Amino acid sequence: MDDLSGRKTKFPYKLIILGVIIVTGITLHQLGIFDWRRFLEIGEQYAHTWWFPPVIIIIKALLYMFALPGSSMYWVAGLLFEPLYATTIVVTGGVSGAILAYRFSQGMSKDAAERIQSSRFFKVIRNHSDFATLSAIRSLPNFPHSVINYGSGMLGVPMTRFLTSTLIGFTAKGYLYTSAIHHAATADDLSDVIRLQTVLPLIVLTLLFVAGKLLQRKLPEQSIEQDRETP
Repeated sequence: MDDLSGRKTKFPYKLIILGVIIVTGITLHQLGIFDWRRFLEIGEQYAHTWWFPPVIIIIKALLYMFALPGSSMYWVAGLLFEPLYATTIVVTGGVSGAILAYRFSQGMSKDAAERIQSSRFFKVIRNHSDFATLSAIRSLPNFPHSVINYGSGMLGVPMTRFLTSTLIGFTAKGYLYTSAIHHAATADDLSDVIRLQTVLPLIVLTLLFVAGKLLQRKLPEQSIEQDRETP
């Protein structure tokens, strides 16, 4: 009886909460619930203060931590500050939020980590959690970052790999988006700012990472074939 009771598995309420947070965050991201114009109205009053940029960073970090869409901060930072400064703000907030989300999901899934990582679904994901794939997904326009942040935490992706790919993705997106938004600040319709010419470099960068991964796989295969052919 003692053995049987010891084998009883706990109800995975933490995983259920984590799943609800992820689904909610992705849904809100796709629906565009968070209107950047509301943040901008406040930002226009306090953009000159020393404490407002750190506030944007904190808000963006907290949004990403709880799988909520933080893309609204691109607009606020891009419209209020110069591109390089705005990029620094969104990258700092985005990377900080990604790390917080990574740790949060890691802690929430700790009790069931072994069961999660041994499942067939997560084994497939883990096989595609290399640096090139993570960087490619990070660079992909409009992809929900919460999927990468939470998935990496649950799978225990090495922090160095996670952090480096996150930094690359947020830097590329941050500069392209904030530059486009800042230079179009006088446009009549800001909703059309993020066009093909803005996201095209991100698509190219994504394809380069994918090509790099395929090439990396191809080279060992060719090396093995050559070794077999060598008498």
